[in-house]
Amino acid sequence: MITIAEDALALIEEKQSPLFIDIPHEIRGCCFDMSDCPAVRFGEPASLSDYARQTVQNATVYVPKCFPENGTFVIKASSFLGFRRLVLNGWRLI
Repeated sequence: MITIAEDALALIEEKQSPLFIDIPHEIRGCCFDMSDCPAVRFGEPASLSDYARQTVQNATVYVPKCFPENGTFVIKASSFLGFRRLVLNGWRLI
């Protein structure tokens, strides 16, 4: 389940743009499988066929079709040196 924090909703409202979650990058080794936490970006993904369009709290979010169905994920706003961006909380590496 994906939710959006209030600070992220304000940033989405300001940008007036849909957002998408990158397809998770998988790292495979001889004795482990791991996937990096995907980035959250503004706009539409390049390959719409790999994504499912969802409306989350009145915001359009494109979610990868391979995204885990179980788990609680929260899109939050983060700031670094005055630049604001969206991040995904709740991702587990393994």
